[in-house]
Amino acid sequence: MARISPGAARHMYKMIFGAKRKAGMSRDEFGRYWTTTHADKARKVPGIKRYVINLAPDLSGSGREMAYDGFAEAWFETEEDMRASNRSPELRIVLDDEPNLFDLSTRFSVIVQEHVIIE
Repeated sequence: MARISPGAARHMYKMIFGAKRKAGMSRDEFGRYWTTTHADKARKVPGIKRYVINLAPDLSGSGREMAYDGFAEAWFETEEDMRASNRSPELRIVLDDEPNLFDLSTRFSVIVQEHVIIE
């Protein structure tokens, strides 16, 4: 890994989402749908520079249950890029698809400004 000094850190805006899968959907179905059908819709949202899906591992048998089944990160170069994407009709298509995937009562999102320290 290349190390960069804090003063040279690249700043990006990121929206982080998390949720549990909808009732009746298996872990495999959830992962497959999110990384294909839903991701294909997300790819079309303008302004997103990077989109990463993080699926929680199956820890059954370990005595631990994950609080969420997955997280996504949508990265933007600027705050305006992020705001513009939120107004786009392409994002509306993504949001309209969420009931096919998520238990919406568990869905959350946060906006952060990323500070890359080690790259």
